[in-house]
Amino acid sequence: LAAPLKKSVDTNAFVGLVFTCGEINIGAMKLLDAGHTERYGNPTPTKVPLGHKEGKAILVSGHDLIDLEEILKQTQGKGINVYTHGEMLPTHGYPELKKYPNFYGHFGTAWQNQQKEFAQFPGAILMTTNCIQQPKPSYKNRIFTTGLVAWPGVTHIADKDFTPVIEASLAADGFAEDGQEQSILTGFGHNAVLGVADSGAAS
Repeated sequence: LAAPLKKSVDTNAFVGLVFTCGEINIGAMKLLDAGHTERYGNPTPTKVPLGHKEGKAILVSGHDLIDLEEILKQTQGKGINVYTHGEMLPTHGYPELKKYPNFYGHFGTAWQNQQKEFAQFPGAILMTTNCIQQPKPSYKNRIFTTGLVAWPGVTHIADKDFTPVIEASLAADGFAEDGQEQSILTGFGHNAVLGVADSGAAS
C-alpha cells in the first residue's frame, strides 16, 4: 500500500504489488468465511423482517457474530426480541443463529444513520465493533460497547456477561405493538449461489 509513495517503483512492479495485495485480501476473506461457516453453518437464503415485533428489544450492531450469539443465548426465555443493525444483516442466514426463537429481524439501515435510528429504538443497544458515533443523550443510558469498541461515558462490557444490556432492555419501553410487515432477503453466500449455478435456477 505504501509503494505508490516510492517514485522508484515502475508500473510493472506496482501492478505486481496490486495483485499481491488482492491475493492477501482473498486469503483473509477465506479465513473469515471458514471461521463463520464452521461455527454457524453455511448461510441459506432467508427472509428477514424489517419491521418490529411487540415486546422488549435488544439491537446488536457491528460485525462480531460471537457477541450476537452470546446475546441470543443469554436472552432465552426473558421475553426479549433480538434485532440486528447495519452490517449484521447477513447473520440471519446462518443456520446456527437462526435456531434461536427470539432472533427476530433487522432494524434500521447503515451504521452512519445510527444517531437517528438508535434514538427511535425503544430498547437496549450493543455495539460490537468500531462503528460507533457519539451517542445522543436520548439513548446514551441504554447503549453498550464490547470488544474493541468503546466510548467515554458508555458502559463497556469486557467479560461477555451481557446482564446490564438485558436489564436495560427490560427497563426500556420496548415496542408497544407490531410494526408494518416488510422484509428483505439475505443469506446468498457463495455456497448457496454455487449450489444452483449449474441447475439453471441462478438464471
